[in-house]
This record gives sequence, C-alpha cells and structure tokens, in this order.
Amino acid sequence: MEFQGWSHGLALRPRDYLGKGESLAAVVRAAGPVKGEALYLLALGTATTMARLHLGGIAGLRLSPGNVLIGPRGQAFFAPGPRDSRFPANDVKDWADVIVFAATGRSPDEGADFDRLLPALRAVIEECLRPDTLARPSAVDLVRILLGHSGAARGATVHELLLEAEQRTRPYEPPPPVDEAVPAPFWRRPAYLGGIAIGVLIVAAAAGVVVAISGRAAAPPSPRPDTKDVVSAIGRRTATFHLESKSSRGDDEEVVADGRLSFAANAATSYEMKVTCRNAPQPTEVSMVGNRGAADGVPFDAERPPAEPCAAWAAPSIRVLSSPNSIKALLDAAGPNVSRSGTTLTGSALAHRIRGAESLFSYGEGPIGFTLQVDEKGLPVRLQLRVESRLSGSEVIETDYRNWRPYETVKGATTNG
Repeated sequence: MEFQGWSHGLALRPRDYLGKGESLAAVVRAAGPVKGEALYLLALGTATTMARLHLGGIAGLRLSPGNVLIGPRGQAFFAPGPRDSRFPANDVKDWADVIVFAATGRSPDEGADFDRLLPALRAVIEECLRPDTLARPSAVDLVRILLGHSGAARGATVHELLLEAEQRTRPYEPPPPVDEAVPAPFWRRPAYLGGIAIGVLIVAAAAGVVVAISGRAAAPPSPRPDTKDVVSAIGRRTATFHLESKSSRGDDEEVVADGRLSFAANAATSYEMKVTCRNAPQPTEVSMVGNRGAADGVPFDAERPPAEPCAAWAAPSIRVLSSPNSIKALLDAAGPNVSRSGTTLTGSALAHRIRGAESLFSYGEGPIGFTLQVDEKGLPVRLQLRVESRLSGSEVIETDYRNWRPYETVKGATTNG
C-alpha cells in the first residue's frame, strides 16, 4: 500500500471519522441484519473513510462490529481507540468481517451465510479475506469497485473517486418546511409528498405575480382528468395482479407472480399468489398476511425469509414492488421529477429517498425509474419499475392490475399475530 498525504485540504479531521452513535453490533442485535441499499452505503462509507485514513498514513484501525458506530442519520463512524502498527491489508480484512457481520449477524469465523450478500459484494468480501495479504485489494480499490469503476478503466483520480463516494453516502437532508404558495397537483400535494415540491411551487407563484403585475392574462390551465391520489382512490380493495421481474443478470434472477392482493391503508398489503422464480419447473403457492407467510404450506417470516424455496425469499420483494403503498412512496420521493400525460405518470426517484410503508425490501442504491398508468378513477392499471444498481445490474419489473373490487380477506396458512 502506498501512503501519501492529502495536500488539497482533503486530510481527514477527527470529526470526519470519529463520532457518536450506537455500535453496529448493538444495531444488528436490535434490528437484525442490514440489507439492500443500507448495506451498500455502509460498505461504501466505511471503505471510503478507511481509504482516507490509509492515504493519510493511519492504519491499524482495529475495525470490529463494536467500534463501528452508526449515527442518528445512518452515517458510520469509527470509535476512538488505540491504533497499532498492523498493515493496511489487515484493516481490509477487518472491514470485510464487519460487513459480513452487518449482513448476516455473524462473523466469517462463526459460519456466516455468504449467500445473504449480493453476488458482487460477496466477490469483494472474498478478495478481502484472502490469506495472502498482498493479494487483498487496497481500501482505494474497494471504493473503486463499490462505485462500479472497473480496474481497466480507472479514469477518475483518487481525489475524484473519494469525493464521488462521499457524495453518494452523504445522509439525505430534507429541505426545511415552507408554507405553500399555490395548490399542487394531486401527486405533489404536501399531505402525500411532505413538501418535496415546494421549491417548484414557489417559483410558479412568483411567475404568476409577475404576470399579474404586467397585466398580461395567464393562459388557462390545460384540462385534467379528475384523478385522485392512488392510495385514496383504492381505499380498501382487492385486485388481481400479474408481476414479471427481468434482470440483466440472467434467467436465474427472473420472477413471475400471479394472484390477488388485498389493500387497506395503513396496513401491509396481503397476497395470495403463485410464484415462479429462477428455473423452477412448477410455481409455488404463497400467501402473505402482514409479515407472516407460507410457501407451499411451510411458514416463513417476511423479515427473515429463507433462501429456499426461492418463492419464499421473493415474496416480500413482490409485495414491495407491487403494493399501492409503494406506488405512493415512489410518487412521494420523485416529487417534481414526475411528468404526466393523461392518466400516465412517469418519473424517477433516488432509492434512498423512497420511504414506503412496505419497508422490508430495499430498492438498491441507484435511481428508480417508473411509469404508472391509472384508470379514470385513479386506480392502478400498470406499473413498470426500472431499477439500476452498480452492484447487481439492471432490472425491469412490470405489474398489471385487474378487476379492482371490494376488499377480500387473504387468510393464508399463518396469521400475523
């Protein structure tokens, strides 16, 4: 590892890597393993801080689940403590142990299940755990890999690389609340969006004042169908649905689901469906009521679904990818990035801003593009999601909704309580 100091104001100050919070060990004990985008951001953030320290000549960090601290907004710090003279390669191995613990609740030495890791992240971890210290990647290499920069196309300087990583891992800070100046369209109302589009509305209000002062008449608004918010339009109903998920990683990641969903506001959407995933010859009967489910009659917990059968692992994701709660969360997160043509809404949102009620599944770390078609009553007809991830490639998920009708109970094989 080549040490070098930072000469452009980039040297870490203690406050940049020392902080207050709960230890990762305590967080995992209380809430379970870290998943999806949160795991990716933890890996990238800690690798970036480690790279900064190594480049500043500081090694021997003694990283462990006990001294990696999680701040109140999810940021990761290293607890203060003695350092030793171990090589940076030892820090890289300790970092890998920390990420494996975060993802599984166990260290590699305790028989952690590496299948819980996304394939790309698992490959990085295995490189860090090589017995030959010289064969392990450097901390800067870790950052480059996690950002998706190939070794052959290094392109960005180390300076630019770490700035990009720090930008991506910076906690989201919502804008301060501001009183609305004008009414908003249905998909941007504060009751649904928490003020995300306020800046756009203020600009519109200012433009209206200028027009009024100049005496020029404003053009009449274009006619709009009387479409309501998705969740309000549905109310309490049941629908038949068909979902297909296709991944750039190949057929092994594809999922098809057919069945019915029952939706009620302020509750997890319940499902009764047949799920076919990977290359399974037959579909699996799956029911989910709340966070409990059954696959071919075998109960499972949606918060910690088994890896097999695949349908049990896929079911919580299906719920998140098709639930009306998640549709609302997408519109909420997209805010002004939603365009509308008739009853078709198109937009994109950053994954870390999507805050839906169906929170068991992460959308990954990249931007989420979506196209939503609704009928004249505002009921969903078709939803297409386009998920991009540096670690796991691209995925397209399409859900068709049919026959919205009065609410029907999904009994399933287990209950939620």
